[in-house]
Amino acid sequence: MEGRTFSTNGFEGSGGGGAWGSSEDSKPYYVTTPIFYVNAEPHIGHLHSCLVADVLARYQDLRRGGDSIYTREGNRRSRGEEDEVAKKTKGLKGKSKSILSTGTDEHGLKIQKVAERSSEDPLQLCDRISKRFKDLARAANVSYTRFIRTTDPDHREAVHHLWRQMVRSGHIYKGKHSGWYSVSDEAFFPESQVREVTDLKTGESYMESIETGSRLEWSEEENYKFRLAEFRERLIDWLEKDTKAIQPAKRHAEVLSELKSGLSDLSVSRPSSRLSWGIPVPDDPGHSIYVWVDALTNYLTVSGYPWKEDFGSESNRCWPADVHVVGKDIIRFHAIYWPAFLMACHLPLPKTILAHSHWTMNKSKMSKSKGNVANPFKALELYGVDPVRFFLMRVGGNFSTDSDYSPAMLEEYYKKSLQGQLGNLLSRILAPKLLTKLREGGSKEPLSSPTATAIRDRLVTSLHSLPSLYERHQEDLELSKSLESIFSLISECNELVSQVQPWSDQVPFHEVVDCLHLSHETLRLVGVLLSPFMPRSMETLLDHLRVPEDKRSWSDVATWNQQQRRWVFRLRSSQDFLSSSLLLSDEKLKPLFPRLEL
Repeated sequence: MEGRTFSTNGFEGSGGGGAWGSSEDSKPYYVTTPIFYVNAEPHIGHLHSCLVADVLARYQDLRRGGDSIYTREGNRRSRGEEDEVAKKTKGLKGKSKSILSTGTDEHGLKIQKVAERSSEDPLQLCDRISKRFKDLARAANVSYTRFIRTTDPDHREAVHHLWRQMVRSGHIYKGKHSGWYSVSDEAFFPESQVREVTDLKTGESYMESIETGSRLEWSEEENYKFRLAEFRERLIDWLEKDTKAIQPAKRHAEVLSELKSGLSDLSVSRPSSRLSWGIPVPDDPGHSIYVWVDALTNYLTVSGYPWKEDFGSESNRCWPADVHVVGKDIIRFHAIYWPAFLMACHLPLPKTILAHSHWTMNKSKMSKSKGNVANPFKALELYGVDPVRFFLMRVGGNFSTDSDYSPAMLEEYYKKSLQGQLGNLLSRILAPKLLTKLREGGSKEPLSSPTATAIRDRLVTSLHSLPSLYERHQEDLELSKSLESIFSLISECNELVSQVQPWSDQVPFHEVVDCLHLSHETLRLVGVLLSPFMPRSMETLLDHLRVPEDKRSWSDVATWNQQQRRWVFRLRSSQDFLSSSLLLSDEKLKPLFPRLEL
């Protein structure tokens, strides 16, 4: 297709590639978003999924130079190996090595019907809508490695290869299938998951899915079927042994409960007479491959599948995926069907499936008919890229419960957290008057020990604790808590500045130096730790602090304390701060987060 060219790895986009892995058994961190269905324009939920994956990828670039915590054999790396990675991450700016894939799901009956209604060629429809999703990823500064489309030629090859592997292993057979089918969900639902409802306006009765609320139609046809029921015990065993395989924990429990209630074999094709817009079954053009077999295979396609050699060869470096980011509505496909397909082909399973909740609008489910769908492009334009990234991760980074998208709440976070806390702290400590006072006083007075206060002691303790706390939240996929802990530190630092009042002529010089030193160090740490969430703003902040570009890595702000068995802040001395303060600009800063013009 015009304009769609790929490197030998199939990668393109704003993210870097870099050399994969630091040793023969290492693998790059590989995170995926769901691929988005092209039957409608992108909404805020699509942006949220992309940003979760992007923050995770950028964090791994910061923390481990883009390497996975697992070896290619699936083993957790040792502390010694982690230390080597920490050394390697210095100076990696612009050399991202994590693999992040996103893209669009472009086959299926839903697309076929939309194209028919609009008298549009299905591929032209897909080209048009897919571009919108790609535009959104770029507008939001999502550092994807590849934007995959299920109409890509290499993906078709991957789907055919996976299908043949499942046939060869005896897990696909032909049989008659009947059941309640949802066009919008592209899925059959068993009797236990359907109910009859009546339209109150028309009096019409029809069947709907209990889980998704979608309308169902009865379908009887000859299909190819996958022996899903045979994998029930293996899937249960997998989840009982790995309690972190599905996050959050409540989703893990839901899937395990569904598995224990029983599984039926799965229809994995539709007659081409009904579904023409799809990938045909190899050697049987009378059938099209089930859209979810097609869609799920994209995660393998990005890894280079089918590999030239067996799994574990040099032709594959990133499988298995470290994290699949998905919405809670498609958890069954990713946590039951997909692992079963992989088991059938003797392929390793993804390490974690992160199923986030949904976004509502003013406490009501987003719906086109209600006119309450948030436009992500307008939000990015109105509030700025990094503020929207911050808000969606701060409010939507708790994946267990639905989050409410409210412009009023976004504006409140912008004003209170970004402007009032972070931006205000930067402006206060880099005020020209304070810098002049710092330089003039440094030539007159020797430094003495700062006066101990409860606020100062609490800030120093929090500074040293934050790297370890931040790492724990990020590793546990608690992105909202990461941001909460960072902004708690910023609040403590603002409290110290308000208490000391370093701009006052009544404050001893050594107290001024101590206050500005701790404030500068707070922002240096915050600038590095917030970079996965707000990359451009934190680049500007660190530039203002005159932190060299090759001094913005994890090892520049954190050091491993063997006795305490935790990461602690690498705090510079007051004298080092005084020396570096000579490089700070005397010009008044433009606000890091300017006043909103709404």
